[in-house]
Formats: sequence, structure tokens, C-alpha cells
Amino acid sequence: MPSQTKSDPSIINSSDLEKARLIWDEYKYRHEHIWKLIFQITTAVVALGVIPFTNADIAASLGAWMVALPALGCALALFSLARMSSELTLLEKIKRRHRQYQADLQGISFAEKRSSFSRDVKLYLGALALVTLLDILAILLAWIPNL
Repeated sequence: MPSQTKSDPSIINSSDLEKARLIWDEYKYRHEHIWKLIFQITTAVVALGVIPFTNADIAASLGAWMVALPALGCALALFSLARMSSELTLLEKIKRRHRQYQADLQGISFAEKRSSFSRDVKLYLGALALVTLLDILAILLAWIPNL
């Protein structure tokens, strides 16, 4: 009788299967949570960046203070970038654990290539902060002088 290893799908321990399900649920939650945060952050930063352009009378009365909202949007994007890094690190750990369970329980192997998701999210949030800085410059150099 050939010896069976843990990676043999015919011997799946119910405890391991339950752990795999919990890891999968955690992975799905983290992944959805990060996407939800990306959309919320984008909406807030864009709204804060657009508000100064919505009413010329209010903008004229505020003068240079109208850059306060886009500056807040930039700060939000940078703060989100810092906080999102820890969420992305946690997601990466959970993903590695989930893939290990897939390999152990079902014999599914993945290439060791690291996902670009974390990098792409960080680049996106950094670009969002940069666009907000450009918005502030546009307000200071083009919008306020023409009011």
C-alpha cells in the first residue's frame, strides 16, 4: 500500500478543510475591503478636489483658502496610502496561507511570482495624491488669479 502524503487530496482532514475555509473567507473579506476603500478614497479625494471649481462666487470670497479642500484631499490620499500598506501586507500573508492550503489539500500549485496588486494599489494612491497636488497648483496659478 503506497504511503499517502498530506498533499494527497484523498485524505483531507476536516480540521484543515475548516481552516482553509476560514482563510478563504478572510481573503475574500480583505480583498473586497481594499477595493471598497479604494473607491471610497477616490470619491472623497475627487470631491474635495472639484468643490473649489463648483461656484465662482464662493471661490472668489475664499481666495487662496479654497486650496484647503484639495489639500485635505491630498492629505487623505497620502494617509490612505500609509494605512493601506498595512492592509495590503496582511492580505499578502493571508493569500500565501490560502495558497498553501490549496497546495496541501487539493494539489493546486501557483507560481512563486509575486502579485502586482499591492504595488498597483500603492501606485494608484500615490498618483491620486499627485493629481491632487496638480489640482492645488492649478487653483493657485490659474483659477485664483482669474477670479
